[in-house]
Amino acid sequence: MDAALGLRSFFANYSQALLRPLLRRYTFKDYILSVMETDRLEFREINSKDLIDLRLVLSDPEVMKYSIVGVHNDSEIQKYIDNCQQQYRANGFGQWAIFSKSDASFVGVCGLNSHVVESNDLLHVSYRLASSQQGKGFASEATIAVAEFCKHQLKLDNISALIDPENIPSLKVAKRAGFLFRKSSAIQGFNVDIYQMAFVGEI
Repeated sequence: MDAALGLRSFFANYSQALLRPLLRRYTFKDYILSVMETDRLEFREINSKDLIDLRLVLSDPEVMKYSIVGVHNDSEIQKYIDNCQQQYRANGFGQWAIFSKSDASFVGVCGLNSHVVESNDLLHVSYRLASSQQGKGFASEATIAVAEFCKHQLKLDNISALIDPENIPSLKVAKRAGFLFRKSSAIQGFNVDIYQMAFVGEI
């Protein structure tokens, strides 16, 4: 039996918790590192071939409406890709590309970022979905998957989400995924609400 197939069968009983499997594997057919998958989504590392897909997210003014960095041109998208790959090498995680398992279509990006908040580095979940992929429950599914990755793979006590208080859809996603409001703060002059999911004890 193919090793990857065997592992996928072994982890199949995690499907009720959405995330399966929590592992990293090489897809030799495409020479792309696949990170994890849920019932409907596959996460993999971002590479330079993703530039066109990433335009659907990073160059869309509506998708980037609440971003502190704003809309990206192609040069800025390439810098984003380079930064993602640097994060993979340094930390083993970062922002990942997500694809629909049903038709292999590009859904968006989701993963982990770090920002300085009140003089502390805060690791947090973030996502951006292509406009055509919104309203399908993918944001909640991806957010829960990344939270589970933080709990089981990174062994963190908690994980945060930083959300513009006017971004009502993302506030709903955070609450639906199990995040609780902690406090309001600011990043680079932008107001944010800090939500947190605790894996042990209380927030």
